[in-house]
Amino acid sequence: MMNTFEIGENVSLLNETGSFIVRKILGNKVLVEDEFGFDQLIDLHFLVKKRPIKVDKIIVKDFAIICAAKKRSTTNAFPEIDLHLENLISDDSKMSAHEKFTVQINRFKQFTNEMIRRKVSKFRVIHGRGEGKLKTEINFLIESRVGFIMHDDNYFQGKVGASIIEMQITKVSPFEF
Repeated sequence: MMNTFEIGENVSLLNETGSFIVRKILGNKVLVEDEFGFDQLIDLHFLVKKRPIKVDKIIVKDFAIICAAKKRSTTNAFPEIDLHLENLISDDSKMSAHEKFTVQINRFKQFTNEMIRRKVSKFRVIHGRGEGKLKTEINFLIESRVGFIMHDDNYFQGKVGASIIEMQITKVSPFEF
């Protein structure tokens, strides 16, 4: 059997996961080191050379159908409010961080009160993925009241920048300002 492996070469093993480096070749046996630094003596016929797979273009089957389905599923199945400042006020340049935060919280309360008035039991709040200060405050407001539940919504590329608020209409009361 012709030896085609070299010392220091990265290899894989059949029926095993992980990456291995050839350390010594001993006839039909090879001493390999795994990614954790452990040595194993392996029969030569279990070694496989690692070769890069060249991919020029990835074609997503039924891409248009997938996009249309995602678009349908994220369209407003239930009401939502986007609390990004640019959606709430036209110019925030002269406002302090606290004033901006207060605007966002008050707008959340107004929207929630409207959902209670309309007897809408579920809505989405887009709070953004930033530092989490706004989300934390909204969560505090929700958890301190009876009849509300808040949980994460994977709204943007799998990152949590939104939450779903569910209400038991018979138990909730409007926010006061």
